[in-house]
Amino acid sequence: MKKILLTAGALLAWTSCAVAGAGGQTVAIPVEDYKAILERLDTLQKRVDQMEKAESPSGKATAAAMPSKLAKDVETIYDTLDKVETKTLKDRINLGAELRTRADFFKLKNDANFGGAGSVEHNDNHWTNRFRLNLDSEIRKNLLFTGRITAYKNFANSDNNTFANDSNAAHLPGDSGLKLDRAYVDWIPEGMPVPLAFTFGRHPSSEGPPSELKENRLRQSTYPSLLFDGEADGVVATVGLERYLGWKNSGIRFAWGKAYQDTNTSVSYMDNAGGMYDDTNIYAMFFETEIPGVRDSLLVLSALQASDLVGDGTYVGGTGKADIGDMTLYGLHVQANNLMDSGFDLFFSSGLNKTDPSGNTVTDAYGRPTGLMNTGANTDEHSGWAIHTGLRYNIPYKPWNNPKIGFEYNHGSDNWFSFTWGSAELYNKLATRGDAYDFYYIQPFNDNLFGRLGYTHIDYNYTNSGMHLGDFGDSTAELDNLYFLLDVRF
Repeated sequence: MKKILLTAGALLAWTSCAVAGAGGQTVAIPVEDYKAILERLDTLQKRVDQMEKAESPSGKATAAAMPSKLAKDVETIYDTLDKVETKTLKDRINLGAELRTRADFFKLKNDANFGGAGSVEHNDNHWTNRFRLNLDSEIRKNLLFTGRITAYKNFANSDNNTFANDSNAAHLPGDSGLKLDRAYVDWIPEGMPVPLAFTFGRHPSSEGPPSELKENRLRQSTYPSLLFDGEADGVVATVGLERYLGWKNSGIRFAWGKAYQDTNTSVSYMDNAGGMYDDTNIYAMFFETEIPGVRDSLLVLSALQASDLVGDGTYVGGTGKADIGDMTLYGLHVQANNLMDSGFDLFFSSGLNKTDPSGNTVTDAYGRPTGLMNTGANTDEHSGWAIHTGLRYNIPYKPWNNPKIGFEYNHGSDNWFSFTWGSAELYNKLATRGDAYDFYYIQPFNDNLFGRLGYTHIDYNYTNSGMHLGDFGDSTAELDNLYFLLDVRF
């Protein structure tokens, strides 16, 4: 029996330091739990001593019955250890999850393409599922981790395969469907002469202001969504300015990220053997503050440059790949929530972009040279602009859990371009070269579940919305989309 207890005691000692042993760290068990386990071990030791002293027939019967009870008590200790390990993990990492199911009913009227006739495409029930696993941890007082892993798929998403298809994809070996949406660390150095923070990793750069209004949640990103909406790897330095300016939540951010890294096709950590393409680097600066005198408001001024954008001829039905030039963007975003206690949330964003072509080109489907917003031999610089504005009204009707109704409008010029390829919509609405109208109604069912019904209409006045490659003139394309979604967060 003493051997059994010794084994349990050794297991306890090993468990108390092995929770994070693989990471080279020791996680301490809370004092209360540690004392409780020691008390249980002490009680068991006393029972063993009593069994060994038992000599009478009745004592022998008691001793015979003790192993069964002792085994149950040891099992209880194992369960306690499991709970301690789980509690220790939860104390270090907070977990949350989201699940969204969405149905889209859309019709798209296309332009004539490369000599062919225009077409009408539609889908009267396009269903998707999106799952997100959220993680965050306070590693130390001045060191914070945040992460998000995402799986996003169409219903029954498989080719015409009789046996190996979407109905058994999770039960057969295949590729990994989980994607790293964001994983970054905020480090706030101590003893600095100015308030300073560094953020490094895969940034919170998607679904920025004012996306949180339509998404029915708190702000999710540093960057206004009209200029940048997608995943980004890099480093950001933030300097707090509130103590100097007297403006609440004011600060300036300097950001660097890498949008494309030219790697060797055989050895991923080496440059391309031919040195054909430069890396695409993004340099940005953001100033933001709460608007003085306007509670729960936001003002963001942005400047961003992307160097050595890559052009791939296969996207325009041709061939070739080249560094086609640089792109500079400037932005203004103003937002006020519950303005003057009216129940209205309002916003206005504007953007300006300017190209600097390198002169390098790829080839389109007709064999023409195609560069940075140029088709043919010219290498002209171009400028574009866009606006995005809207409002949301919070209906004060508690029997329906205070639903919300909103409208958004955005317009983009002929040469408008921004980095919004990571849009949560099936279409890149904010990249539109033309006009987009967006209506939605949000119905909360409880604190964890809401539904959204929406309708979007887009008139494309110019081709290549969302693309920096080529210039193919005017467009008469149109998109209509009616959708409904359910979103649960817990």
